Amino acid sequence: MQFISKLSSYSLLAVFTIGLTGCSTAKYYSHAVVGHLQLTTGLTPIGKVIEQDGTNKELRRQLKLVTELRDFAENKLSLDVGKAYSKYKHLDRSAAVWVVYAAPAFSTELQSWKYPIVGEYQSKGFFKERMAKEYSAKLQSQGFDVYLGEAIAYSTLGWFSDPLLSTFLDDSDEELAEILFHELAHRTYYLKGDTMFNESFATAFAQKSVQLWLKEKGEEKRLEKYQKKLKSRDEFRSLLQETKNKLNLIYKNTNNDSESILHKRKQDAIQSFKAACTAFRKKWNSPDALKSWVDEEVNNAKIAASSVYLLKVPYFNQLWDQANQDPNAYLEMVKALK
Repeated sequence: MQFISKLSSYSLLAVFTIGLTGCSTAKYYSHAVVGHLQLTTGLTPIGKVIEQDGTNKELRRQLKLVTELRDFAENKLSLDVGKAYSKYKHLDRSAAVWVVYAAPAFSTELQSWKYPIVGEYQSKGFFKERMAKEYSAKLQSQGFDVYLGEAIAYSTLGWFSDPLLSTFLDDSDEELAEILFHELAHRTYYLKGDTMFNESFATAFAQKSVQLWLKEKGEEKRLEKYQKKLKSRDEFRSLLQETKNKLNLIYKNTNNDSESILHKRKQDAIQSFKAACTAFRKKWNSPDALKSWVDEEVNNAKIAASSVYLLKVPYFNQLWDQANQDPNAYLEMVKALK
């Protein structure tokens, strides 16, 4: 249970269109074009990979599962599947895109970048880890808290047929299903300029969809295990919300404290958060849970970036119940919110 140690996806439009704004370097634009082509060319249809003699047994099983999940998404979830994730590509790296988030030292509001098609986007993506690290260092030198995350999927929000990348396939079947349903939710509906809405909606819908899929398959034990994991995620989400609220209260600085005092209060809040994460490990009987939160740096940017995916999930879960757990009715309700 890593909880946003890896991000689900990054949008083509937030990377590719930046070169059209006139506010980035030619170097970045060139790298974006090349990176996009590297991920979207040289693809092999899933069926062909399955039939190839050289395909290993586990990959063949996973690709058959993707075919099953695509059918379920289209026929049972009312998602716009098209030809998305029907072609496969192996990547010799851990991520499709490296994603940079930034927030001021005393704020949990993420830095935004403006793009001509998707509107404001609260992150900046790179196809090369080195470039992402260099940009992160630049932001840090300017006084920002920075979080560098890995996106395992690459989304074009329905503009093209998204590739099924090998980075999808490094976790359980339930995680694979959740990622696929999450990305197809983005493909089906995307609200321009509202990152938290889009990510929380896709996260909530994907989780509900995985449960429907497991129920239809009669996988009661797997369903119970997955629901237990979701309960743990909800506990973490509540802690994240509590910590973000605590930090926001500190940053209001009603006492006009000095920066050194604010910094100490900030670090005390973060250490308290880390201690709570460690306590969750014991409660869940999972010594490796929340590894990236316990063992790595936690700052405003990481807390805010994770909030984008998690904090509005309860709201979208309520909509699911209002739609009587009907995927088509639910999607229509979500679209009506714009």
